[in-house]
Formats: sequence, C-alpha cells, structure tokens
Amino acid sequence: SGYKLRTQISKALQRRSEAIRNALARYNNHAASLSPPRPQLTWKEIVDYGFLGEFELLKNSRRDIREEAWSQPAHREATVKYFQLQRAREEIEWLNVEVRRLRTAMRDEELEVKSVLEDLSSSSPFLAAELRKRWALRSMVNSIHKARLNRIAALPGFSG
Repeated sequence: SGYKLRTQISKALQRRSEAIRNALARYNNHAASLSPPRPQLTWKEIVDYGFLGEFELLKNSRRDIREEAWSQPAHREATVKYFQLQRAREEIEWLNVEVRRLRTAMRDEELEVKSVLEDLSSSSPFLAAELRKRWALRSMVNSIHKARLNRIAALPGFSG
C-alpha cells in the first residue's frame, strides 16, 4: 500500500541520510551553475517526496518539468486518491465474497462438530465432554462474528 511504501522510503532515507545530504549539496551546487539556474532543493522537499518516481522530476531537460501541472503535488495527490478509491471498491467486492465464505465456514464447522460430538458421546464420553467445553467457547466467539457479519450485511452496497 502507499502507506507502507512511504514508511519504507522514510526508513531508507533515514538510513542513507548522509549520502542523500551529500548528493543534495552537490545537486544544489550544480543547479546554481546551470543556465538558467535550476531551483535549489531542501532536505524537507526530499523527505516529503511520496514515492521514488518523483525523483525522476529532478532530471532537468530543456524546460523545467516541475512547473507542469501534472508534476504539482496537489495533482499527484488527487490521482493517488482516485486510485485509492478504485482499490477500495475492489476491496469491497472482495469482502462481500469473504463474508459469505466466513458464514459458510462457520456453519460447516458447527455441523461437523455436532456430528463428531454425537459420535463421541457413545464411544468416548470424556473426550466428548471436553470437546463440548471447547466448542462452547468457540461457539460464543462465532456468535460475536455472526453479529458483526449481520451488521456488515445490513450496510448499503453489500451484495454478499
């Protein structure tokens, strides 16, 4: 996810900060000597870059692409938000399926445990008693999950 990537980049920047600061100083020295001079970069600007692709903006050609509308942080953020929204919609579709799968798994587990308990009641009553205790706890947890799944199912847009 974007957050994980930013966290990884931040940690990498911290680990390599001295080398980056040296590179930044060299860049700023060279940027000032170009005709026309290129803008100086600060450490804060480098740290604020959200993804590695933004470093490509540092490559200057005949015109300064950093002035283009598509290179502005607000436009990039809007694009990131758009794709996050698209991903959220995909996630909702996936969760609709997973809710159904979880309900089915809990139902199947309950049927299986009841069947095993019936078989064990006559052949191994002590084991059956222990399984009943453990199933009682598991069943309470499943009840909580079922209540939450019911609330999810009541949400608008739920198709599971």
